Amino acid sequence: MPLPLPYPHLFLPDVTHITPERLRALGVSGLLLDIDGTLMQTRDAMPRQAVLDWMAHLRQEGFILYILSNNKHHHRVKAFAEAVGLPWQHLAKKPGLSGFREAARKLGLSPETLAMVGDQTYTDMLGARRFGCKGILVESTDTYLWYFWPRRLLELPFRKERP
Repeated sequence: MPLPLPYPHLFLPDVTHITPERLRALGVSGLLLDIDGTLMQTRDAMPRQAVLDWMAHLRQEGFILYILSNNKHHHRVKAFAEAVGLPWQHLAKKPGLSGFREAARKLGLSPETLAMVGDQTYTDMLGARRFGCKGILVESTDTYLWYFWPRRLLELPFRKERP
């Protein structure tokens, strides 16, 4: 079976543009959140206050949040997730399916009710499409990482919404 194309269902400038109304329109009740480049810059310990407020608002609105990170540093992901009070998984190996399956199992949600929020097309969005959940692509907060620029150029054809 061929790989699906990694188009996002939504493409937004920042996670704070993801509203409860947009999520409900997609049929989503749970979010799988990437950390580095999505919620905050890779070199930061915590995201800016607007992102923390956004997460709190979504939780108040009844959405389930889960950290799904490819980061190999257990201590970094654990410290962040515990600071914001979310369940988490590091070394998710996106776009592989094992991390997605484990997250869905832990949350008790089906793929159709989940959305992956991330900044990378070939890990976050391709993994979401393969798993059968929605993909929400945001502009990366890591604009200073020069070694991502070649990858970003390869992502350009897929940086647009497609249902």
